[in-house]
Amino acid sequence: MKKFRHPKAIRRWILEKLYERYLENPTEMLGPEDFLLTELIDKKQLATNIHYLFDKELVELITGYNPPLFVATRITPKGIDLVENPREFDLLFPAYPAGVEEKTAELLETMEQLVVEADLTPLDGDKRKCLLRDIQYLRDEFARPAHLWRRNVIEQVIQWIEDSLGELDRSESMPSLEVMQEQFRKLLP
Repeated sequence: MKKFRHPKAIRRWILEKLYERYLENPTEMLGPEDFLLTELIDKKQLATNIHYLFDKELVELITGYNPPLFVATRITPKGIDLVENPREFDLLFPAYPAGVEEKTAELLETMEQLVVEADLTPLDGDKRKCLLRDIQYLRDEFARPAHLWRRNVIEQVIQWIEDSLGELDRSESMPSLEVMQEQFRKLLP
């Protein structure tokens, strides 16, 4: 079996693996090695996607002293409900993304880099809160199936993000923003 490439397919696989473990033993958790030993994903893919699922409250994480990895994880009731709803599960995390959805892989990876960069941006107070809220809003929009993306919403949120950065040098503080905008323009010309 070849390695997964698309983040949505990786997230689906992680949830399925955690769901199977839950059915076997609801109290048992999986560690990073349970995912990495399959050689279907690498450490970076695991870290990025498990934290995304955690942020969406689909998995629980026990973190240790080895960030960005974790010590153990298990599926949450919200994650179980999603897996047990095949229509919703296929819509949010298609097994084999096709068409425009398949082409979103790079943009979704860039979006996760943008989340990291936003967290490190040297802003304080309300400006920081607004930036992080706008980044999360954009992340949520990109989490939807690509054919449901709202171009005007995405463009407006990107404008809000740029406004939040004010006088900061974007190429230093958030270099992924421009990359993501270009990727978005290519996907939805």
